Amino acid sequence: MNFLARRFPALSMVPHVPLAKPTPVQRLDALSASLGGELWVKRDDLTGAAYGGNKVRKLELILGDARRKERDVLIAAGAFGSHHVLATTLYGKAWGFDVHAVLVPQPWNEHVEENLRVGLGAGLVPHPVRTWAAVPPTQAALKASLRLEGRRPFTVAYGGSSPRGAIGYVDAGLELAAQIEAGELPEPEAIYVALGSAGTAVGLAIGLAALGLTTRVIAVRVTPALVCNRATVTSLVASTMHELRSVTRAFPAVGRAALAQLELDPSLYGAGYGTRDAAAEEASALAAEAGLALDGTYTARAFAALVRDARKDRGGRRLFWHTLSSVDLSERAAASPEVPSHIREMAFASTL
Repeated sequence: MNFLARRFPALSMVPHVPLAKPTPVQRLDALSASLGGELWVKRDDLTGAAYGGNKVRKLELILGDARRKERDVLIAAGAFGSHHVLATTLYGKAWGFDVHAVLVPQPWNEHVEENLRVGLGAGLVPHPVRTWAAVPPTQAALKASLRLEGRRPFTVAYGGSSPRGAIGYVDAGLELAAQIEAGELPEPEAIYVALGSAGTAVGLAIGLAALGLTTRVIAVRVTPALVCNRATVTSLVASTMHELRSVTRAFPAVGRAALAQLELDPSLYGAGYGTRDAAAEEASALAAEAGLALDGTYTARAFAALVRDARKDRGGRRLFWHTLSSVDLSERAAASPEVPSHIREMAFASTL
């Protein structure tokens, strides 16, 4: 919230907790030479020491809201290896919340298992279900049960992409604008970011539009269209704008401009959420040569879109927004409990 509060002081009153730190930008020299154009990365893999990635910026506002409402337990939802659930668990526990999560099976791999084990080791209470359709009623039943126990639950939006969560990335958009103004990088023509629940892309588009930057936000869809589509994105832009302008009318009415700059790219969704394909595998290999570790579900697909477009145009200035935490969790995972057998069985059954 540092950059929003400086530019629009009234927004400093929005409840938040200090989690994320500003992240650097880097020019990808070797890839720029081989692919064409000018390629950059925004290192949001470095947002936090305990765990990085895009969820940290959202959680600043989400945990602030939960504290303001005097809640004591968070209810999240995601796939078994959800980065959002893991970040919510790590930072929620650090700020005194218990954390429950309704979890849905996804293709199983070492990354999924590591995330889940670290979450369990940090105190996550899992509630596995077999389908996404079962998530809302399970969350509602869990919320009612916790209330009967005298708890004060707070339901966290999927992916942290509530209007409050998206404000964390409005701030990130202003942070990038400050780096451009300081000469750390020229204004990119396009930003490539994974589109899961839309909060990151929506916040960025609003933040850039608020300062008059015309950079396009290429949001590469990695979740089913039922979860995230143009209608859900439009709704989140509207509700986030309402949240901002209800605090201060000094924040400009840029909802239409943000939507015009926000492009949804479904072309790399592939065979489904969490599946692997050749484009993502190649993108991961190219990123590794530049010192960037990607995951096959989210960041590799967004990077694959950047690679494709750079090759096609052999020009232009593009920025990859790196949303995966680069914190090494291997030691923490090794010290965490094994994944319960019933959860593991559900994961493998879902791939048959």
